Amino acid sequence: MASKNSRSFFRIDVMLPCSYHIISAEDAKNNPLPLQADSGYIEKYFMENLNELDEQIHTIISQIGQKSALLSTALTALNSKLNFLLQTVDKKQLVHAIPQQMVNISAGGVAIKVHEPVKESDKVDLLIQPLEDEPPVLVRCSIIKIIPDKDIATASTIALEYDNLSEDDRRKLVYFIQGKEIEMANQQRQ
Repeated sequence: MASKNSRSFFRIDVMLPCSYHIISAEDAKNNPLPLQADSGYIEKYFMENLNELDEQIHTIISQIGQKSALLSTALTALNSKLNFLLQTVDKKQLVHAIPQQMVNISAGGVAIKVHEPVKESDKVDLLIQPLEDEPPVLVRCSIIKIIPDKDIATASTIALEYDNLSEDDRRKLVYFIQGKEIEMANQQRQ
């Protein structure tokens, strides 16, 4: 197990399909993670993010509507079309919709940038897709360190340590990291 001050294993900065939810320690205790990230759980994860995004889109379209009714109508139609397409997506394909995010990852933990307030006592549920043809990794994490962003008051980078990561999921992470190490070594040779 990694210490509170550093993570074990090789660490790498990489873009990776990654979604997170910050929860209080009490909520974490009362709501254990499922053993696997099935499509229903993934849908629940993303519907929350999609609803927030939808609200932002509606707000922006309303602001655009004050300047150009025609552009606002066109954007509303495009948004409706996208909503329809999202509703027809096979739930098993939702895993491919995990947003890409820059992470500093190892087999013992991960560091990610977040844009909401966070406390060291909070927990973070992490959904990551290191290997394209494998099920995603769903793991609860403890916050080890919070580094406030100098430019954005509500943003910070949080260093996380995996809680109870299964050996199969650790294998996926190690395999992914080793593949990226080989990729980087090959790039340096060229």
